[in-house]
Amino acid sequence: MDREEVLARLEKLIQPFLSAQGVELVEVEFTQPKRGRATLRLFVDREGGITLDEIAKVSRVVSELLDVHDLISSSYTLEVSSPGLTRELKQPRDYERYTGRLVRLTTKGLWEGKQVHRGILKGLANEEVSLAEGETVVVIPLAEIAKARLDFEK
Repeated sequence: MDREEVLARLEKLIQPFLSAQGVELVEVEFTQPKRGRATLRLFVDREGGITLDEIAKVSRVVSELLDVHDLISSSYTLEVSSPGLTRELKQPRDYERYTGRLVRLTTKGLWEGKQVHRGILKGLANEEVSLAEGETVVVIPLAEIAKARLDFEK
């Protein structure tokens, strides 16, 4: 079974449990080095943030599900955590969910004279992200964004 198939089967296996808990699977990473143990990382969150107890519960249940269904044949380490304060915005729903928050966007090339934009996310409409940089609102096509993440005041 290849990496993509493992990830697809994993998501299908754990999604019912996560949904029942009100937890969102933000990202899955599976690395298999040529030597050593593989690592399966799950990043989970919920509206309003996730607690350490909830992360521990997800880790326990997912570990049991993986043991029973034996999706990963080699030895591996399971890591479950939240995406953190400066989480990446990857899906269109992320731009909607974090409207009103401070973000840092990096564009693929120069956009309105610069490549890094920092401001208050105003939302996503018609595949374009609106960002208030001070008094100016910059509109950047989603396809032009190389990287986006939540930011915080320093």
